[in-house]
Amino acid sequence: MLLDARSISNGAILTADVCIIGAGAAGITLAMELLATGLNIILLEAGGKSKAGESQSLYQGELNDPVRHLPLDQARYRQLGGTTSLWGGRCIPFDSLDFDQREWISHSGWPFPQKEFDGYYRRAHSYCECGEYDYRVSTALPGAPPSMLPGFEDGDVNTSGIERWSPPTQFGKVYRPVLTRADNLRVLLHALAVELQTSSDGKRIDSVDVATFSGPRFTVRARTTVLAGGGLETTRLLLASRGVHREGIGNHSDWLGRGYMSHIHGVIASVTLTAGQDVMFGYEADPQGVFCRRRIAFSEEAQRRHRLLNLYMLLDRPLVGDPGHGNAVLSAAFLLKRLLGGRQQEELGKGKYSLYWRHIKNILAGSPQALSVLPKFGRKRLLQRRRIPSLLMRSRSNTYYLYFQSEQVPHWENRVTLDAARDEFGTPRLRLHFEVMEQDRQSVQRAHELIDQELRRQNCGYVTYLGNDVSQLMRDVKAVLGHHIGTTRMSADPSQGVVDAQCRVHGVANLFVASSSVFPTSSHANPTLTIVAMALRLADHLKALHSGVTRV
Repeated sequence: MLLDARSISNGAILTADVCIIGAGAAGITLAMELLATGLNIILLEAGGKSKAGESQSLYQGELNDPVRHLPLDQARYRQLGGTTSLWGGRCIPFDSLDFDQREWISHSGWPFPQKEFDGYYRRAHSYCECGEYDYRVSTALPGAPPSMLPGFEDGDVNTSGIERWSPPTQFGKVYRPVLTRADNLRVLLHALAVELQTSSDGKRIDSVDVATFSGPRFTVRARTTVLAGGGLETTRLLLASRGVHREGIGNHSDWLGRGYMSHIHGVIASVTLTAGQDVMFGYEADPQGVFCRRRIAFSEEAQRRHRLLNLYMLLDRPLVGDPGHGNAVLSAAFLLKRLLGGRQQEELGKGKYSLYWRHIKNILAGSPQALSVLPKFGRKRLLQRRRIPSLLMRSRSNTYYLYFQSEQVPHWENRVTLDAARDEFGTPRLRLHFEVMEQDRQSVQRAHELIDQELRRQNCGYVTYLGNDVSQLMRDVKAVLGHHIGTTRMSADPSQGVVDAQCRVHGVANLFVASSSVFPTSSHANPTLTIVAMALRLADHLKALHSGVTRV
């Protein structure tokens, strides 16, 4: 059932078998999986049913580099379903190599292999509604051309893999009916967990202190507590809970908050293809109607040989705001976005009217194209539940931007800490130190060089950098919004991390973390699918842990 925590009596003590803090993708998945066990579950969510309200301001914090990383109160949402309300829907599993210890990447290696995770990925596909667990063109898209580029053969560089797209699934909307009907689940909305209280020896969680904006405070006591508040807020709660653990719960190794990773992404080059108009550029639908898109990636052998970080690339359309593309559809999309109040990443400045006129000329020159394409795209984007992810236009010159997304090394210096400033409840706000390291940059640059070499070798095209100073182009790359990874890293050895292979905080018997914060490395892939898979794995562990326990 769904309840408003503001109606709970001040000083009340609630009991449960399992308390889950955070009702995003991980928290809702956990709750859904545990319903059939008969366990008494409390799911705490700081926001409401929809639309982040006053609690959104609690995300505010300090950044060392606001140019390369979004402010901490953006790309995160406090509401039932969490940030899935903003999720674009891209689904890609991590690769086998991501789980391995790689000697060229410090602190790499997961405490279990990828093959152990395959079953959870399959189950996660159901929750994320992204079709079959199949990422090969040959089997996922039967009858489609085998390669993105006609005549190109996979080797060090592969083009026969795909990414899948969720509708996207907003977990709060899709799964709310089940959560509402469950009689052994209480979803407490507007309930903010402000501190974890441990036993006197610090080895167990005794209770969770919960606050609301309207005044009432209460306590939740549970046999098991799971932190599912996302990659930053989970770490903040651990750092701020200093009753017995003076440096924060789970900070025995000084790893708590360290090893922060996002993904770095951007465009530093274009690619000109000689393969003609048969290039498989846009979205394709599998037999179930799931949108898929081909991507460029590197084989495991190539990554080892060239000591690359894991990375993928996409053929991308020209920048919508640049009228130099000469495309009526893109110009119409740009002006429509401006008319409706959509923000651009850069200010247009004094020359905006000249810019608008150039876009208008593109539209006038190609109005039939715009009139034929935009209504179809609008229907697929706005009127279908499984919506097309973005507007892609084939290049007349067969030149495309080469968009990349790369993992980062989990550097010790990249970290979140508590700031001196406090929020409305007295909890210290977060401070994030984020840098793109030289190894991150060099790997991306080397990847572009290798793609250029392989395209030229197979007479399929070539890569051109968007400026003469490649090092400057690399200095301008930024973090992907909303990808917060690594601050409660998983490790078999307690001295090398915060949680163990079962996501249990080292040294605390009944405290678990379900978040991208436990990932030892970030892969190239968007984290949501792996977050759901990890939550499913943890759910199975908790089922076994609580087997034989009846409802309270």
